Amino acid sequence: MRRRGSKLYSRILSASAAIMLLGSMGAPGAEAGVNGDGTAVVNENYADKLSLKPLAPAFNVDSLMEWSPEKDPDAELNRTSVPLNKDRFKGAQINPLANPKAGITSAAITTWNHDEASSVGSNDFNVYAFDNWQLLDSYIYWAGTNEGIFAIPTPDIVDAAHRNGVPVYATLGFPWGRSAEGLAEIEKFTKQASDGSFPVADKMIEVAEYFGFDGYFFNQETYGVNQETAVRMNEMMRYIKRKSELQISWYDAQDNTGNVNYQDSINSQNDMYVKPAEDGEYAVDEFFLNYNWNTSKIQTTVETMKSHNRNPFDAYAGFEIQQNSYNTKINTEALLDDYKQPKVSIALYTPNSTMGLAENPADFHEKEKNLWTGPQGDPTLADDSADWKGMARFVTDSSVIQEMPFTTNFNSGHGKQYFINGKIASDLEWNNRSIQDIMPTWRWWIRGEGSRMNVSYDFEKAYNGGNSLKFSGTLEANSENDTMLYSTKLPITDSTKVRVIYENQSGADVKLGVAYSKDYSQDNMKYYSLPATEKGWQTAIVDLGEEAGKTAYAVSLKISNSEKLENYAFHLGQLSIYDSAEEVLSKPADVEILEEMTMSAFEAEARLGWTEQKNVLHYEIYQENADGVETLLGVTPNNYFYTPNITRTNENASSNNRTSIKVVPVNQDYVRGGAAVLDFDWGMGTDATEIEQNPTSENVVLGAQVTDVSAENDAEPAAKALDGTAIGNSKWCATNAKTGYMTIDMGEEKTIKRWRVEHAEYGGEASNMNTVDFELLYKNENGDWVSAKRITDNTKAVTDIVLDQPVTAREFKLQVYNSGTSPWGAIRIYEWQMFESDALPRTENIMMHFANAENNTGANDQVTIDRVQQGQTVRLYNSLETKNVLAEKAAEKDGTISFEQLDFGLEGGRVYYTVQNEGERESLRFSTAYLNEKVTEVMLQINNLPAVADLTLEDKDIVNDSKVAYNKLHPTLREQVANYDTLVQAMDRIQELKKNFNNGSKKGE
Repeated sequence: MRRRGSKLYSRILSASAAIMLLGSMGAPGAEAGVNGDGTAVVNENYADKLSLKPLAPAFNVDSLMEWSPEKDPDAELNRTSVPLNKDRFKGAQINPLANPKAGITSAAITTWNHDEASSVGSNDFNVYAFDNWQLLDSYIYWAGTNEGIFAIPTPDIVDAAHRNGVPVYATLGFPWGRSAEGLAEIEKFTKQASDGSFPVADKMIEVAEYFGFDGYFFNQETYGVNQETAVRMNEMMRYIKRKSELQISWYDAQDNTGNVNYQDSINSQNDMYVKPAEDGEYAVDEFFLNYNWNTSKIQTTVETMKSHNRNPFDAYAGFEIQQNSYNTKINTEALLDDYKQPKVSIALYTPNSTMGLAENPADFHEKEKNLWTGPQGDPTLADDSADWKGMARFVTDSSVIQEMPFTTNFNSGHGKQYFINGKIASDLEWNNRSIQDIMPTWRWWIRGEGSRMNVSYDFEKAYNGGNSLKFSGTLEANSENDTMLYSTKLPITDSTKVRVIYENQSGADVKLGVAYSKDYSQDNMKYYSLPATEKGWQTAIVDLGEEAGKTAYAVSLKISNSEKLENYAFHLGQLSIYDSAEEVLSKPADVEILEEMTMSAFEAEARLGWTEQKNVLHYEIYQENADGVETLLGVTPNNYFYTPNITRTNENASSNNRTSIKVVPVNQDYVRGGAAVLDFDWGMGTDATEIEQNPTSENVVLGAQVTDVSAENDAEPAAKALDGTAIGNSKWCATNAKTGYMTIDMGEEKTIKRWRVEHAEYGGEASNMNTVDFELLYKNENGDWVSAKRITDNTKAVTDIVLDQPVTAREFKLQVYNSGTSPWGAIRIYEWQMFESDALPRTENIMMHFANAENNTGANDQVTIDRVQQGQTVRLYNSLETKNVLAEKAAEKDGTISFEQLDFGLEGGRVYYTVQNEGERESLRFSTAYLNEKVTEVMLQINNLPAVADLTLEDKDIVNDSKVAYNKLHPTLREQVANYDTLVQAMDRIQELKKNFNNGSKKGE
């Protein structure tokens, strides 16, 4: 989509938008053209046997038409597990300025890179863990892809949205500009069959119904489309709606004639898409207006929609907030009627920009509160007094809490660690939006008097998941804070109870509040005391049976104190409202490891599957090694599961090289069922790979103070270049800046030997956006800036060098002289790192399944290693410890390197190998096993037998020779003959031929 105020493409890109284009909205990842990267393969790393990590689907028209679940290795993992909750309701209006008829759609960059990010969560706290679903009507999975024009949403965000009753749309993006390729793709896309059907539309319906998302967002910005094609596209959208329940969202670019002509409104030039056909069907459910609207254009939109008997709130006024997030000035006055309520709905473009303002992933939720609730921090108080108006000022909240049991652990879908029943089950950072709980409806509506309490997510303490709710502050005497948590519509019976799990400090009286009137009137609130607690989590059961026949319309937590309290804190870990205990689930059936891949002797990936169970909230998957410690691998609502987290150590590895895997179902009431157990077989000992003994030193720039910067975007400040990650578009960006600088103070002197800069391409942007000319300077004792190193003519995604001379200083400067050769100029620095050691990173070794060793008779042994890159040096060693190189070769081209005429000796064992790039340290040692010479000899004998179907009685002697050779092996060696089944089949075939011959068939037929 175009930026507001822009009619030239050179001004379309905001700083973040420089991440590859899928159309001029600036979505990440679309570096290839509309036809994709020339292959129908989406998950190249999986196809190349580099990883089992699933990726979300993406297509061009041809690959879409060829797609089927059977040909898609990630298909089962990418299906949504949570159906769309259609029982959504709006409670009482708490802000008079909001309009209950208005809605919000959000086009958010959900993953840092659609083509590379895991589609089912990862080991990273830093993710767009959006959870303000109560204010949202629909969610556009805004992404670009190198695979073509379709970006299909990841199942984690769909699950989270569906749990809250919000539909999710895939992105369909025809890139901005004019190209024959783009026009040809549109013609192919809109092709209509002789029977009136649209084959591509039929396939779009099939894909959406299989994966479980709810519609498509059309972003058509390719120039040159004729009117006939535009009309056909409009009819194609109507066709989708006639044949399915899918929703269509449309961006204000292509007009009625096919021209790209941004109207910033709905009027006579682009109203074809909202007009009903003769049968009453229309093409577009939600119309996303371009950003340059004003009072007149909004009024025209309202009038046009009404003239077509359409709801004006099906029009969504675009807020472009990518660069500056909630610091963007929006003319919201133009949206309002005489009662100061919005006349149309709102479309937010890249509201994920709050991530750029956040100091860390926990602070992200505080920044989200500013955007969604507003700077007042209370949805009842959101108004027009500040520059930014929170979304709670415009729309009323929605809820889906109408049935019991309703259980929440306030899990926001990511964390620094994972807790099970209040204890750390995994100390890894994580994100998985699929298991995000329904979060509080109001952030934070607090009624009371005296000191106002602070409510936040606490990622240091949780009951289940990654965080709890923390109520804290210094409270003056006689303060009262009644925090309204959830809008509900729960019918109370004589058996209804509430389970509250919490930690409380002494000195305050804490009560659970329930509103029994629709307007949440305090006169109709009833409060139930929670027992005091010392330390640790405590469980209280509140009986609501006396209110049978009533309806609970809201739930709150009320904290009162008669004496002054310093640094008070209360943690809410779980809230569960139920009528009866849920049935405890049996262990899952048919659990199996579908695929596995060892990354080293200590780390492995796997895909698991099992038979789906009913009434499951989710499954918890654990590993257990010889030390008996259970460690959480992950949690999923799906009955297919991927994990990169299977690990062991020298200390806890079992003697049989197996790790137990456990799959535990959890019911809707958070009660865990029986565990299904199976073994993961490492297939090697812990001596198969080397352990790092000399890691690179820490990045000393991490968290340094930015003392000056030439320019920065509000949501992409210079400090983001010092946070240690490029994930989530974390970078320093200054739009339209060809030159610039930033200076830092590290707090104390450091002696720097190594300097690393990660440029645009490293973060997923185009290579011509990499910084070309830049310099590292330091401030000497006289206060002068002195050059430490200047880099010119850079084209690489990463610059990582050892300085010519170590530099000792406290203050440093990064000076950019040429920010890149892209016409959309901007400084884009994802990371600036410095180290006190001159140890460069190690070359990443080639995975062990690409290496093979063959132990033949005598000095005829050989080793082959695939996937070697040109210029790499490969070395062989006969042990982990030896410094003596067994053999060494440099790769003259990409491909396979072979070492021949080696002599491993008679016995089986392992040969170790390393690879090394120029300018990097030698990789850690990996290994590949070789067999006993006699085993190799027998296997070769068997391999040389004719195919079983081609055997004749004349082959009986050579088959028998193979059998004799096999029988001569020691029993422990026989187990190593991997092709023994072939020998058995050959022996059976010979016996069959003999029998047939004896029965008179000389041909053995």
